[in-house]
Amino acid sequence: MAIISLVPNWFFGLDIIFELAFAIITFFLSLYAFKIYKLSDQKQSRLFGISFLLFSISYFIQSIINLSILTKFGENIHVLIKLKEISLLNYIGIYTHLIFFLIGLLTLTYMTFKIQNKKLYILLFLVSMLSLFLSMNKIYWFYFLASIFLIFIVIHYFNNYVRYKQVNNLLVLIAFIMLLFGHIHFIFSVNHAFFYVIGHFLELGAYILILISLLRMFRK
Repeated sequence: MAIISLVPNWFFGLDIIFELAFAIITFFLSLYAFKIYKLSDQKQSRLFGISFLLFSISYFIQSIINLSILTKFGENIHVLIKLKEISLLNYIGIYTHLIFFLIGLLTLTYMTFKIQNKKLYILLFLVSMLSLFLSMNKIYWFYFLASIFLIFIVIHYFNNYVRYKQVNNLLVLIAFIMLLFGHIHFIFSVNHAFFYVIGHFLELGAYILILISLLRMFRK
């Protein structure tokens, strides 16, 4: 997630490439999950697909907006106007990413409960969104909520691996541990710029592992 104040100068622009890669990979992950759902009729696969489609949308919109910000830096316009436009685009990109990504994580967490309860999903949605919008530090609160959801997801896949001892479960477990480390740092770290870069590499590795897991599952 690109927040201008957190991005090291040398990484600004490269993060857009990462975000486009995330958007493409998570889109393919959602497609494979939906294919598995059609073959197996497992509702968990459908929820998994919806979650990663939301991730893909969040990354795609974020990358497009960040690309617009990058082009603004090169435009020959009044500095004050340029800064206002960049600030507006940055806020739009941040909050769009926050909302779509958080709903994706919420859906994924709901999937781990293995129950069908729309009221529970709506409750999780309302509590998450209201607490995010009412918080004084929305970025911090996003990372806090994301970390909580990811902890539940990691526990779910850890239990799956302990129970079934399958390679696919291990790959997904490692992937979500990487995603957890990529998000939880913001709560405790003082060097956010450094971990911002590390977080991008962890996310890339995590999505590749999940893609490998789904490809293995689909080929069976």
